[in-house]
Amino acid sequence: MALSETAIEPKRCPFCGATLASPGAGFMRHVEAEPECRDAFETWRDRVTDDMRAGWAG
Repeated sequence: MALSETAIEPKRCPFCGATLASPGAGFMRHVEAEPECRDAFETWRDRVTDDMRAGWAG
């Protein structure tokens, strides 16, 4: 068991593997700029929204 938790912040796009300028905002800018990644992200978000109480806030 780990003594401390680390945040999961992507350094690469999980959809295309491209290196991100920064996690968080850099990921969102990438997704907005790349149509294939945007479509994949929207599909992923649609699938997990119902799994989260009160929906997806991100």
